[in-house]
Amino acid sequence: MKKKVCVVTAARSEYGLLRWIIDEIYKSKELELCLIVTGGHLSKEQGYTIDYIKNDGYPISDTFDINPYYENLIDINSSMSVCLLEFGKVLKKHKPDIMVVLGDRMELIPLCYSALIMNIKIAHISGGDVTIGAIDNKIRNAVTMLSDYHFPGTEDSADRIRRMIGHNDNIYVTGETNLDNFNRINKLSRKELANDLSLDIDKEWVLCTYHSETTLSIEENLNRVNNIILLFTKYFTDKEIIITKANIDFGGMKINEMLESCSNDNKNIHLFSSLGQLRYISILYQVILMIGNSSSGIFETPFVKLPVINIGNRQLGRLYTSNILVSDGSIDNLLECVDTIDSSDFINKLSDLYNPYGDGHASERIVNKIKEILYV
Repeated sequence: MKKKVCVVTAARSEYGLLRWIIDEIYKSKELELCLIVTGGHLSKEQGYTIDYIKNDGYPISDTFDINPYYENLIDINSSMSVCLLEFGKVLKKHKPDIMVVLGDRMELIPLCYSALIMNIKIAHISGGDVTIGAIDNKIRNAVTMLSDYHFPGTEDSADRIRRMIGHNDNIYVTGETNLDNFNRINKLSRKELANDLSLDIDKEWVLCTYHSETTLSIEENLNRVNNIILLFTKYFTDKEIIITKANIDFGGMKINEMLESCSNDNKNIHLFSSLGQLRYISILYQVILMIGNSSSGIFETPFVKLPVINIGNRQLGRLYTSNILVSDGSIDNLLECVDTIDSSDFINKLSDLYNPYGDGHASERIVNKIKEILYV
């Protein structure tokens, strides 16, 4: 009989990182895919991104709604309680041999706690990273301690895991899975993107994603978003601005309300709940700049030598390559970063840029190792 591998995804960005692991499992002769979809994928606000999974052709074994609409902090506690209760039922029903999770989403705590209690082995991808400016940092480390197998992206991350768990067993450095997209996706052309997203093909394009920095107040986050909007509406009026909405972290809904108002009032600002993998990866080759605080700006942009203005501390602790400038989010500092990116010294740095996060073959390494684990 095939060994059953449970993969859980609760957010659009997370699915993008898991997509080729799911693909490898689905096509495997030795493994059975048990794909569980929850969280933001079922949210209208996030664009019902479960449809992207369906369109990719992967069978969904189960879904459960955790009501991810966070007006206040108690809403998060309630949602995580529902997650714990409902996922326990899912595990009892499907009885997987191993569960695969990725990263540092808040849903991972109840998901992994359920698996721990039900004696199901946990494989954790992208542990050992550091992001000081978000509660994700503590969540990621907690998931590491709950997990049995570890697939960090870099050797530095692997060293942190060794120090946390006190030994070197079951730690496998694989690279980051999001780079696999660059080797596996046939990119859309600039003309195709312009037609699909109603963009002016002759103007320069800028990409923006800002998520709530969860160690700051909502007011501080909204002030940063207001400064980003000021940059776009006063200084970038000659450019096409592509913005993807904030995720379901606390404060994300208020950020998206500001962005929706801005896009309604400015024809050159285009707001999307989600672009999907194909369009997103294709756009990275066409924009002149990325602004925000998404992990994509850290992991993926070195692959295409794209300048980045990374705002705040959400990604603090990760390795910043020379294409990344860090901004405090004030309008003056944002403008300083724009001037630096236009300088010849900065442009010359991009030619020698390399990506320390892998070679785009992480998913196959992870799935091959899972096969070894399950068939020992």
